[in-house]
Order: sequence, then structure tokens, then C-alpha cells
Amino acid sequence: MQNSSVLQIKRKRPSEAAQEVYELAISHREETENARRLAQPVVEQLGALELFRMGLPRSLGGWQDNPIETLKVYELLAQAEASVAWIVWNNHLACTFGRYLDPTSMKEIYSNPAHVYANSARPEGVAHTVAGGYRVSGQWTLVSGCELADWLVLRCLVISEGSPTTLGPGANLKLFFIPKHQIQVVDTWSVSGLSGTGSHDVVVENIFVKEQYAVNFDSPVAINNAYSRLPIGCINAAGAAAMALGVLRAATDELIELCAARITPGKNPDLRDRATVQGAIAKSKTLLAALRAQLHASVNTLWEASQHHNIFTDHQLAEVWAASGEAARAARAMVSEIYAVAGTASLYKKHKIERAHRDIHAILQHGILQPHWLEQAGGVYVGLTPTSAMFRI
Repeated sequence: MQNSSVLQIKRKRPSEAAQEVYELAISHREETENARRLAQPVVEQLGALELFRMGLPRSLGGWQDNPIETLKVYELLAQAEASVAWIVWNNHLACTFGRYLDPTSMKEIYSNPAHVYANSARPEGVAHTVAGGYRVSGQWTLVSGCELADWLVLRCLVISEGSPTTLGPGANLKLFFIPKHQIQVVDTWSVSGLSGTGSHDVVVENIFVKEQYAVNFDSPVAINNAYSRLPIGCINAAGAAAMALGVLRAATDELIELCAARITPGKNPDLRDRATVQGAIAKSKTLLAALRAQLHASVNTLWEASQHHNIFTDHQLAEVWAASGEAARAARAMVSEIYAVAGTASLYKKHKIERAHRDIHAILQHGILQPHWLEQAGGVYVGLTPTSAMFRI
């Protein structure tokens, strides 16, 4: 017992571990970009530091403490390379889904500390009920990190006798845990922003998945701790927003560095002398601090409620959805402003501003950051009931 306590004390905080990855991610940015997947040394370091497993119980290498720490991880990694942060964030969701597995299945899927995970919550597959489980087929789009993953969690419409055979009211949707060897990757990820995420399509053809490996959001939660009680939807949105803030921080820092580097004696105005540049830097630094503070405060409120087994109110959830949506939107607008005022430097791929501009627009294409969620939060503030089931999940 004493040895276990010592191990817990010595264990790095995730944000400290992310700091160790920071320079490595930067040094492999071009390899990650050109290969359209994370460079292998980065993958290995992330695995060794358990940053792919933050959403799991502590017994399986997870964080299981205040989720603000995970937001710090995403923001820091996104400053170095947004695709690295994205894959870590995506693994967190895939690990969070494991809370619905029974203890035996959870251990089978998550016991190997070297494993990487991927997921798609889009119901783009079909599962037919058979004896002992399901027969699953489908093609899922935008499955980030699918080439790296050892296990994938894919959502399907379940068809059984008397059940709806199309998506809509009454449709039975489940998440299926499927090992990589049963999945075919289809190379479709030819994009500009977040190129290194390798978000290709995956195909499954009539494979058997045992009943224990199929869960939904109503399945019983096998573990009972404050982290496992946190809502999945808005915490996921907060993570995406944290990445957007990290990209903004990278663009802001580089604009400041460019101001220091581009000083030409006897030639005015230099970049640093331009009022538009000065104003953008001041605005960005203030915006970053304010958005981060609001995002962290709203998530911390949920954490405190979860520690006390409290039921989350719609207002508490709305605070996180609203903070996430607005942080991401404002960060995108600010990166675009920085891109504009930096002049021709923004055009060159050697500068982070160019990549930041592409990446942040890609980040905000994700469904978890669409205006719909901000509107749902606003509805709560005026006394309406949220209409999206994922608002509370």
C-alpha cells in the first residue's frame, strides 16, 4: 500500500507529460504533415506517457481527476502541432466510451498500455442482431487516427425483429468495439487543415461482434468515480475548444517573434510598428486569457458537482457548451485577423501562422463545435428545455 502511494505521488501530471512531447511534436511537424499521420516517435512518446489513456480509470492508466488538466494538455499540444492534440483528444473520447463496458470487457480492450484508440460517433454502419452478438457492416467517414489505432469504437444502427430499419425516432443506436485487424482503412484524407490526423474512412464487412462489446449511452456504467460521472458531450466540446485556444496561442506567439525578427535599420515601418499588428497582439492575448478562464471555470463547476454526486443542471451544462462554442469561434476569428495583419509571412508554410490558419478552420468543422450547441445553451438561459439528447449525455 505504501509503495502504491509513492507511485501515485511520483506520477507526472498530464500537462507535465505533454510538456515533454512539445518539442518532439514540433521537430516532427513536417513528417506528420506529409505522411498524413502522426510521426512514429511522437506516437511512441505519447503512449509511454499515457496521454492516449487520460479518459480511463486510474487503474488502467487514466487521469481520473479534475478534467481541466486534460484541457491544458490539448491546448499545449495544439501550440506545437494541432494534429497531435487532435489524436490525443480523440483517444480520450474513445476511452471515455469504455465506461459503459462491463469490467471484464473493459480490461480486455484497455489493458495494453501501448494501445491507441479511434472512434466515430456517426451512425454510418448497420448491425444485425444474431445469437450471442451482432453482424456489423458499414463505412465510416472521418475516423481520425484509424491507421494508428489498435481498437476502434464505431456507431451503428441496430436492426432486430420489429425495430426501425432507418435512422430516426425509435432507432436503436449502439457503439461497437472492434479490433483493428477486422477493419479496412480507405485512403480518403487528402486535405489542408489537420492533415496529420489521418482521418480516413474505415470499412467493416459482415464481422461478428459479441454482445458484451456493444454499448449505448443508456448502458450501465461499470465504474463509479467523479471522472466517470462527467457528461461526455460538453466535456468533449471543451476539449475541442482548448485545442482552438492552443492554435491561437501558437499564432500569437509567432506574430510576436516575427516582430522581433523583422527589424530593418533605417527602414520604416517594420512589422512591429504597424498599428494593426500591435492591436491584434493585445487583443489576442486578452482574448486568450478571458476565454481560457471562462472555459476552465465552467468545467470546474461540473467537476465539483460530480465529486459530490450532484445531478448536473441544464444551466451548468449550458455554461460549458457556451464557453466551448464561443472560445472556438472567437479563436478562429482571431487567428484569421493575425493571418491578415502578418502580411506576406502568413503565406509561407515555414511559419506556424500559415498552419494555424488551416488547422483552426478544420477544428471548427467538427460537429461538437457547430452553432447548434451554442443555440441550445442560449435556449437554456431563456428558460427552454434542450432538444438534443447529447446536451446532457
